[in-house]
Amino acid sequence: MNAVPSQVSRTETIATILRDEILSGQYRTGERLPSERDLCERFSISRGAVREALKQLQQLGIASIQPSGARVAPIEDCTLDVLWPLLDLNELPDAKLVDEVLHMTGVLMREAAATAIEKATDEELEAAEAIIDEIIACSGDHARQFEAVRKLAEFYVTVADHLVLRLIVNGLRTSFMTRMGKLVPINGLEPDEMAQPAKRIRKALIERNPDELGAGMHDLNRLFRNSARRVLKKASRDPLTELK
Repeated sequence: MNAVPSQVSRTETIATILRDEILSGQYRTGERLPSERDLCERFSISRGAVREALKQLQQLGIASIQPSGARVAPIEDCTLDVLWPLLDLNELPDAKLVDEVLHMTGVLMREAAATAIEKATDEELEAAEAIIDEIIACSGDHARQFEAVRKLAEFYVTVADHLVLRLIVNGLRTSFMTRMGKLVPINGLEPDEMAQPAKRIRKALIERNPDELGAGMHDLNRLFRNSARRVLKKASRDPLTELK
C-alpha cells in the first residue's frame, strides 16, 4: 500500500531535478535529454517512473517527447508553471523576470479596476475609499500599506466578478507574492510617496472615471516595480534602471 505514494514522490523528484537542470542551462534548446535507460541508471528507478517524469516535463512544455527521445523545448513554449521554478532557481531572483511579473500584475489590476468601477455599488465604492484612506493614513508604515494595497486588489477582483481573471490573480498572489514578500519588501519609499497615486485612485473611484483610475493604478504599480528594483539593485550586478 505504501509503494505507490513512494513511487509517485520519486517520479516528481526526478521531474523536478530534470526541470531545474533544463532551466539552469545544463541542456540547451533542441538538445536531447539522457535516454530512459541512462535516467533509470542515474536515479535507480524503473523505466515506467522515468517515462512518467518525462511526461510531467512535457506537460510543462519544457520538453518534447519524440520517437528519437525527449528533447528540450524553447522556454517561450512552456506553460506559466515554469515561472515559479525560474524565480527559485537562484538565491536571488532574476531582476528582469521579477519586473515582468510585477508589470503584468499591474496590467491585470488595471483591467480588474476598470471592470469593478462599472459594476460596484455605491456601498462598495465607499468600502474601497476606506481602504485607500488607510493607505494614505499609514504613510511610512510599508507593511500596513502593502496589506491595504492587497485588500484594494482583492476588492477589484471580487467586484469585477471575472472568474478567469480571479484565477490568474490568485496564482500570482500565492505563488509570486509569497516568494517575493520577504526578499523584495516594499521599502525604500518616501513616507508620502504612495499617497499621491492613492489620492488619484480615490478621486477616480468617486467620479467613476475608469481612465483616471487606470492612470492611478499605473502610478502605484510603478512604485512597486521601482521598490523591487532598488532592493535587487543592491545584490545584482545588472540592475534595471528605475521607471520615471
